[in-house]
Amino acid sequence: MTGLAGRSIVVSGAASGIGQAIARSCLIDGAFVIGLDVDEAGLTSSGATAPNRFTGLPVDVTDPASVAAAGRKVAADFGPVHGLVTAAGIGGYTGDVVHTAEADWARTLAVNLTGVYLVSKAFLPALSSADWASVVHISSQYGMVGGAGSPAYCAAKAGVIGLTRAMAVDHAGDRVRVNCVCPGPTDTPMLRRSTASGPSAAREEARVAGRSLLPAPGRAADVAELVGFLLGPGSQNITGAILPVDGGWTAS
Repeated sequence: MTGLAGRSIVVSGAASGIGQAIARSCLIDGAFVIGLDVDEAGLTSSGATAPNRFTGLPVDVTDPASVAAAGRKVAADFGPVHGLVTAAGIGGYTGDVVHTAEADWARTLAVNLTGVYLVSKAFLPALSSADWASVVHISSQYGMVGGAGSPAYCAAKAGVIGLTRAMAVDHAGDRVRVNCVCPGPTDTPMLRRSTASGPSAAREEARVAGRSLLPAPGRAADVAELVGFLLGPGSQNITGAILPVDGGWTAS
């Protein structure tokens, strides 16, 4: 019981992986979910269990106009928004700093960091008009530690942690809490693509073999459970927190 029944929750990256698990979990808890993603077919799948409480909006989180239009539409159609989850993201190994192409750097930061900023900017007015509201950003264990062959990804995910803390300070007076969840290796399509992406992936896999203290990879549903708690009133005294869900990966 998360206390989300009847509440409106926006989830970016809702068409697959962790974002989809979060959207489905919120629906199970009785929330109205607005899913944002470029994958329209995936959005339809995400809302299949409760289509009467799910609205899918095709949105590119790197496009300011697309995100702003979604923010305006949700404010007009739903009024106050009680929760926002920024789960849209891309992975991939780009090589070390010398070998990371500028286009790869720009794309990774555009989706994984600037996209979080744009979505937050678009929906904060609707969040601030609610009686209480919660934002949960999805970072990564690689926002807390370094990894081989992924400087753009690590920089972007570390940036999400910094953005979380800044937003928590700025918006506490608006009755908006802001927290960050850092999943470790999680069984998602993105992880499966990343682990098949060449020498950098193989190097990192060998470097961190056996690092998780609990069975790995974890489940997207485990991340969704924590996010549901952070969205609900049971976490009303938690803001600015950075919470790993990584099976002890960053502790070992």
